[in-house]
Amino acid sequence: MPGDSVVNDYVPFYFSPVTSFTFTIYRQNVPLVSPDGEYLRQACEDDRIFLVGQPDSFRDSGLFYCFSDHALNSNAPLPSIETDLDKLEDHVHWLVFDEAHDRACIPEIGYPGVNRWFHNMASPAHRMTRSPKRMAEFLVYSAVPLGFIDCIIVKTDAMRDKLQTMMDASVWNISIYTKRGCFFG
Repeated sequence: MPGDSVVNDYVPFYFSPVTSFTFTIYRQNVPLVSPDGEYLRQACEDDRIFLVGQPDSFRDSGLFYCFSDHALNSNAPLPSIETDLDKLEDHVHWLVFDEAHDRACIPEIGYPGVNRWFHNMASPAHRMTRSPKRMAEFLVYSAVPLGFIDCIIVKTDAMRDKLQTMMDASVWNISIYTKRGCFFG
C-alpha cells in the first residue's frame, strides 16, 4: 500500500454491493469473532449494511485515498493501486459491473445497479478474472467522516428502523434505504 501503510490502515469501499464477499456472508461462511478471539456466531446478511459514498467527493477533502483494479488479496493478477481520481474510469474494470444493470438499483441516488454475476468464467476473456475485478476497492486512510456518506443501504425494514432510531438520536441525517436487491437472500 502507498506510504508503507497496510490494507488494514484503510476504510474499504467496494464499487458494488454484489461481490463474492457478500455472497460468502450470505452462505454463512464468515465467523464473527470477538476481539479476544471468542467465536460469537456466523455473520449473516441481515446484519450487513452498506455505507454509500461517491469517490469524487474525496477529491479535495484532504483525506488520503487510493483505489485498486482487483481484489487486494489477488495474486493473479496482482492488484494495481492508483491515487489519481482522474484515472478511476480507466483503472477499474467497469465492464464486469455494467454488462447488465439487473441487480442492486438505488434510484434515490441515481445508481442504475450492476450485473448480478460476479463469478469467473472461461469465456469471454474479460470474465476469466471477473471475481477479483468485482472486488476492486476504494480505500480511505484511517477514517471516513460521516459527512462523506450519501446513504445507508439495508436488507430489511427491521434494520432500517433500528438504524433510524440511532440516526434520530444523533446529529446525522443520512438517508436509509431498504434494498433487498443489494443482497442475495
